[in-house]
Amino acid sequence: MPNGMLKTAKKLTLMGARSFGAYAALRRSKWRTERLLILGYHGISLQDEAKWRPGLFMTPDIFGQRMEALSKQGCTVLPLDEAITRLQERSLPPLSAVITFDDGFHNFFTAAYPVLKRHGYPATVYQTTFYSEWNEPIFNLMCPYLMWKASGKVIEHQGLTGKPGSFDLRTEEGRKAASAEILGFARSNGFSREQKQDLLRRVAEALGLNYQEISDQRVFTLMSGDELSQMVQSGVDIQLHTHRHRVPKEKHLFIKELEDNQNFLTQIGAPRAKHFTYPCGVYREELFPWLAEFGVRSATTCDSGLVDSRLNLMQLPRFVDTPGVSQLEFEAWVCGLRQFLPGRANAQLGKDGVLL
Repeated sequence: MPNGMLKTAKKLTLMGARSFGAYAALRRSKWRTERLLILGYHGISLQDEAKWRPGLFMTPDIFGQRMEALSKQGCTVLPLDEAITRLQERSLPPLSAVITFDDGFHNFFTAAYPVLKRHGYPATVYQTTFYSEWNEPIFNLMCPYLMWKASGKVIEHQGLTGKPGSFDLRTEEGRKAASAEILGFARSNGFSREQKQDLLRRVAEALGLNYQEISDQRVFTLMSGDELSQMVQSGVDIQLHTHRHRVPKEKHLFIKELEDNQNFLTQIGAPRAKHFTYPCGVYREELFPWLAEFGVRSATTCDSGLVDSRLNLMQLPRFVDTPGVSQLEFEAWVCGLRQFLPGRANAQLGKDGVLL
C-alpha cells in the first residue's frame, strides 16, 4: 500500500477509535496504569531548524501543544528516577509519563524549559558534554545546515578541500554529497575543533552566508556549564549521554566516555547520574553490564513503545516525538492505543544524530 494511503488509513483508524471511546477507555484502564510512557525529544527550534531536520527539531508551537495535551488528558508527569521506582513497585499513578531530552541543546534552556516550567512538569536532559565545554556550533550539524541554507547554488570547492570540482546544492542528493565531502575532509585530516570552526567559516563565506550571525543565534550549540548549573538549581534532572556522543566498542573506552561525562556533570553541580540514553539510539547487549558496573540504573533507547515492569531496565523503549506526528497520533500514544497498531517504529537517527 502506498505511503499516502497508509497514513490516511491510520488517521481514519485513530479518528474512529477516539469517536467510539477507545481513547477514553484506555486512559482509565488498568493496562495503561501499569505502563509508563517515556517521551523523547531532541531540540526545540530557534530559527528554521525544524524545517531543515524535523527528525531532530520541533517548533515551539507544536511542543507547547504536546505539553497542553498531557495536561488536558490528565497525565501524571513524573521525574525519571521516581517513575522507574514506581514502575518496579507497580505503584504507577494513572497515565504516567516521563519527559526526556537528548543532547542538551541550548534551545532546551531558552525554548523548552519555560514551557515545562509553566506546566510544572519535571524533565530529564541526557547531556552530552564535549561541546558544553566549548560554546561553538556542532560541526556535524552546522555543515549540512549551511548547505541547506544555500540550496540552489553551485560553488567550486577547490578552496575548501583542495580538490578540483564543484558542489551542486540544487538537489538534496547534491547537498548530502557536499556535506559528506566536507565532513570527510575534516575527519581524514584530523582537524581540531578550532580548525573545524575555521572550515565552517570558509564554507559559509563561499556560500554567501553570514556565519557569525548564524553562530550567534546558537542554533547548534549545547547548554554551557553556567546554563546547565542554572537548570540543575531549577530542578531539571541532568543525566548521562556520553561525553563525545559516541559508543566505543572497547569497554575501557566506553567507561572513559561515561567518566568524562560524569566528571563534567559533577562540575556543574548535578547529583551523581544514574540514568543513561544511547547516542543515536544505537545499543548492544554487551553494554548492559558495563552500564550496571558504572552504577547506571536505567538506559533508554529509541525503540518505540510503552514501558512495563517486565522489561530490561537497560533497554527501555520511548516514543520519540517529531513534528511529523499528528496531535491525534500523539494522544493515541498517551492513552496507549498506538502501542497496538502496526508501523510504530521510531525513525532511527543514524548518522544524522552524530554530533562530533
